[in-house]
Amino acid sequence: MRRTAALLAALALALGASLIATTPAYAAPARANGQSNPVIFIHGYSSTNCSTYWSKASSLFSSTGWTGARVTYGYYTDDSSCSHEYAGSLNSSIKTIGKDLANWIYTTYSKNGVKVDVVAHSMGGLIIRSALTEVAKKTAGWPAYLYVEDVVTLGTPHDGAIVAGGLCIFVNNTQCSEMSAGSTFLQGLTARPESAMQTDWTNIGSYADEIVTAASATYMNGQHKIQYQLAAGLQHAELITASTGTYSSRFSHNGAAWSAYAARVNPVQWARNAVYYSSST
Repeated sequence: MRRTAALLAALALALGASLIATTPAYAAPARANGQSNPVIFIHGYSSTNCSTYWSKASSLFSSTGWTGARVTYGYYTDDSSCSHEYAGSLNSSIKTIGKDLANWIYTTYSKNGVKVDVVAHSMGGLIIRSALTEVAKKTAGWPAYLYVEDVVTLGTPHDGAIVAGGLCIFVNNTQCSEMSAGSTFLQGLTARPESAMQTDWTNIGSYADEIVTAASATYMNGQHKIQYQLAAGLQHAELITASTGTYSSRFSHNGAAWSAYAARVNPVQWARNAVYYSSST
């Protein structure tokens, strides 16, 4: 009897320790419209200077009254001027980078009860999508939870990149293969991964994008989808540099039919609007 009682006590202690370890130190923050969240900007494929890459977006956020910190995430050894840099390469799996991103967000923000927004370009959108996918799956080695309120992806190859399949024949690296349509990596992503406070997704694409089709950029099950018309002329890089003026676009919210094309805000402004609102753009 004593041995049984001791075993039960040990089991209860272990269970209690497990619950303490996985219970958030802070309750999930409330979802609300606002411009005080830290915004994490994630660049696309190939190394870069994060400050230069996101200069247009950072300037627009600042000039329109955004008060939250604007931070950048880099993931190549040759990246520079990034708030956080993971020493990866073109042969680092997107999932591996996503794990580093998830743990950084958790350590810096989530475990302290701070919610964040994310604006990601090109492959950067797959990194945050992978991060939220694996956290939601409770994959070993990933944080128990994240607080990510809004995510905006611009020109992200959610269904593969136009050039990836052919390009991989010549460059032959892991990330190129993972961005090829039908890859095991893409098939393993959740259609719309959610953080512990739910996550509002906005996917932006352009018919003039020479790298990622508008259909691929809006392929995932995001709540909000925006497609810029071919005549608007917004190529891949311009999705993060066009920060003034209006361009012809259409939108769909929560699975509704596409709107008519009309002159609407530029993609950088639309990204800013999307992370401001907690549930709509």
